[in-house]
Amino acid sequence: MDGWISGLPDMLIFIILYSPLAMGIFIMVKLTKWFVIKKEINNRMLLIALVINVLNFYLIYDLMTPSPEVSSGNGNPFIPNIFISFLLFISFCVVFSKKIIEILSKQKTWISILVIAITLAITWFSFVSQMDFVLTIKEALYYPLDNWLTWWKSIHLNYLYFNPFTFLLGICISCLVAGILGLSKRKPL
Repeated sequence: MDGWISGLPDMLIFIILYSPLAMGIFIMVKLTKWFVIKKEINNRMLLIALVINVLNFYLIYDLMTPSPEVSSGNGNPFIPNIFISFLLFISFCVVFSKKIIEILSKQKTWISILVIAITLAITWFSFVSQMDFVLTIKEALYYPLDNWLTWWKSIHLNYLYFNPFTFLLGICISCLVAGILGLSKRKPL
């Protein structure tokens, strides 16, 4: 994908990389307002926010992470995008969790327990896969493992934090929290 995008004008590349982020911020501000005023969350807006977060993860994972063989200049110019994308994803997870709580509050208790069990299994899978991914990067790029939390400074490692495993981990933690809160808010029979 890098081949076709590198031939585009700089302004068009900037629009491709940052327009999902800007649109995501706009939608998340609207969803967060609904969250704060305790209005029911619009399903279409939540779906659009999900698609934008997936697109954002893909752009960082694929387009904003050059391979180590490619010279990238000095530092990581995508740090603002990564920081804003992280905040956008966290706010999406909070609103998503609220929506799951709304849904689970209308269901039977065993459905909440089933959601908790399934998300625990998927969370464990995502965590193990992410740690395996980190070890693979460490071995392939010869980065010392003791400081992998500071790897965000390198443009070659943007996909360390924005990949399918971290996306799935965020969604699963949201569902897990929603399931637990849904059970705790349920009135005893």
